[in-house]
Amino acid sequence: MTSGAESLLPPLVAIVLAILFRRVVLPLAAGVFVGAVLIAWKIDLAWHGSLTVFYDEIYEAVFSSSHLQALAFSLLLGAMVGVLESGRSMHSLIRIFSRRIRSRQGGQTLIAASGLAIFFDDYANTLLVGGTMRSSADRYGISREKLAYLVDSTAAPIAGLSVVSTWAAIEISYMADGLRAAGITESSAAFEMFLQSIPYRFYPWVALATVFMIAISGRDFGPMRIAEQKASRGHRESELNSVGSNPVAEEDTNDYPQRRLWIAAVLPVAFCLIAVAVVLVQTGLQAINSTATSQELSATSEVSRLQWFSDVLGNGDSYLALIAGGVVGLATAILLHFLIAKMSVKRLGLASAKGAAQMMPAMLILWFAWALSSMTEPDRLDTGGYLSALLSDRIATEMLPTVVFLLAGAMAFSTGTSWGTMGILTPLSVSLAIKLDPVGGAGGAIALSTCGAVLAGAIFGDHCSPISDTTVLSSRASECDHLAHVKTQLPYALTVALVCIFAGTIPTAFGISPWLCLLTQVLLMALVLWRFGQRPDDLPLS
Repeated sequence: MTSGAESLLPPLVAIVLAILFRRVVLPLAAGVFVGAVLIAWKIDLAWHGSLTVFYDEIYEAVFSSSHLQALAFSLLLGAMVGVLESGRSMHSLIRIFSRRIRSRQGGQTLIAASGLAIFFDDYANTLLVGGTMRSSADRYGISREKLAYLVDSTAAPIAGLSVVSTWAAIEISYMADGLRAAGITESSAAFEMFLQSIPYRFYPWVALATVFMIAISGRDFGPMRIAEQKASRGHRESELNSVGSNPVAEEDTNDYPQRRLWIAAVLPVAFCLIAVAVVLVQTGLQAINSTATSQELSATSEVSRLQWFSDVLGNGDSYLALIAGGVVGLATAILLHFLIAKMSVKRLGLASAKGAAQMMPAMLILWFAWALSSMTEPDRLDTGGYLSALLSDRIATEMLPTVVFLLAGAMAFSTGTSWGTMGILTPLSVSLAIKLDPVGGAGGAIALSTCGAVLAGAIFGDHCSPISDTTVLSSRASECDHLAHVKTQLPYALTVALVCIFAGTIPTAFGISPWLCLLTQVLLMALVLWRFGQRPDDLPLS
């Protein structure tokens, strides 16, 4: 099917409407419908045939085997998170560590570390850490703006980087759609790209590094420095006014009489990770042994262990591994909360259902995004082919990752959703990168850098957006004024993004190692913090 300018209409309609109305579901549905009309017209169907095409595309998006597997894992992990939240086991674990903190820097570092510990879901991360750490922040004179920043800037970045999270299967499926549009259909290709693109996702990496540098050094700049000074001075005055009284008492933990409740938070996540690793290695070994010749197997010892292990993971059944991990994690969470937290079977069922239900709005976005991406494939509208021909002489291939990063950031900022942005842009960006750089292919610097750029850009725009769900949740969970949170976080997000562009997306597109670029970016952010950051103007809190 020949492609023309009309092949751009479905994603353009979705992007423009999402920006105008600051919603994602209906604009995605509108984009799918426009695509259905174009496909019906190209294959000489009557106008009412577009309704049939629309239905078929949605049906295929929902009931595709890989999409059903991604849905199953997301629901299982959501159910596990629901049990952890209802049983308050993760809440108890964070409280245990919070009692060991004795300084402002220690308090900030604990908040940031708690965000890393809850790596499997950004919503759970935001609500648990923000809600649990408010009293600890007050105890050490940490402003609510700083608490909201620490919560928000660890939630999405760590979930987006983690191999086991509610993001992982979705990101893999988006990459698979883009690879399929570029003519790459190997089952392991998407997971290999997922792993290989991790070091190219500069913004979440550097955002996390910046969080810890700020927490450990106690330095801030911009509006955050002013907010921290006010909170610090207010804390000092309250300390002086309470001379003769005992220091702030430890938080009451009588609500958590079970001393072993923290086990119910740690073991489900640990067993989930173990199950994913075991199934991934087992299926990878089976795939390699079934396809390799005896000569290849005899040469295995000559290959480095790291390369061999990478091949095993790349050939593993990632969807099956994630589902197995979800089942094991949920089963462990239910069992331990029944035995330790003494939750009833009814309460466990309701908690699991509530956690799974929290994933459904995201699933609705995914179904439409999957349908839209399938319409851009070569056998339909071939949007990537048209863009490749259009841009090949108009944009330097090496600038594609930077352009994609900025476009993803702008769209996520305007729409308030990183998932919707990834759903629209990832398949298109991946297929376009491969077509613009056919020599490098899916494992080339252009493709990997572009893939990492769209995922990182979506998180960057989400951090800056005042209408982002995680931004709103971070403000609410931390009991921080929403506009104050946006105003104090924005300078940090913009600074990190600029560093990621000039020391990340541009040099890696020319073949510079992403790890070297990451090191450079962290050093640059440390220099910025040292040059422009200041500690709050207060007395020692001890």
